[in-house]
Amino acid sequence: MINQTSSLVLRDLYSYDVVSAYPNILKGQHFDFKDINLENKTERNIFIGKSQIGNENLSSFLQESVDNLVKFYLQENQIPEEDIIITQKDGFIIKRMLENDNEFINMALREFIDVLILSPSRDKFIYLVEDKIIIKGVSHLYDEMEKFLQRFKNLNFYDKSILFEQMDEIKNSLFNSDNKSLFLIPIDDQKYIISTYKGDIQIKDPDLVSVNEINKQKYFDHFVKEFLESIYLECY
Repeated sequence: MINQTSSLVLRDLYSYDVVSAYPNILKGQHFDFKDINLENKTERNIFIGKSQIGNENLSSFLQESVDNLVKFYLQENQIPEEDIIITQKDGFIIKRMLENDNEFINMALREFIDVLILSPSRDKFIYLVEDKIIIKGVSHLYDEMEKFLQRFKNLNFYDKSILFEQMDEIKNSLFNSDNKSLFLIPIDDQKYIISTYKGDIQIKDPDLVSVNEINKQKYFDHFVKEFLESIYLECY
């Protein structure tokens, strides 16, 4: 859930989540893990996932328990709604640090977020942490486009003239790019592009595709436009 009234561009936030949520909840219930090595994250997650298959009661219990833990820590620390920016499956992003984070199961501080940008529709967001942009909620995201979106980490929010120049540079870089790999969308071991005249088409040999055939506007609208719009709305 994303805050519907906050600014679209926020700074200095804190990201928390429940430490090993499902394993710790089940250990508290004396759940039989058989011979599973609980220190092996992959092994225990596979086991817990399989245990939930066909067991709606277990799945509901786990999710309700995590929901209650998230609510408990927000209430225990008296975090007002306006300071809760995002609530996720097992944690939240808030404007200030928790004073109490170690009741029952620890709520761990995972990241300090330098800048977070919500889309105007408030259904997706990107944020800067440790010199890397993290992207959430953007459908069909692939490696090359994620690399392109890392350009957002260089934005200078302290100088508007520089900021708007940087935003134009991001837009122009996409429209002027001759890098065909940026526009090749991988789906089920196949590659696709969005063509100006033919729509989505499968590509077997990228060398046979002209960059001029690619509908770059579609890529811009889906992956980039909303985040730039949010910055304009908040900083213009």
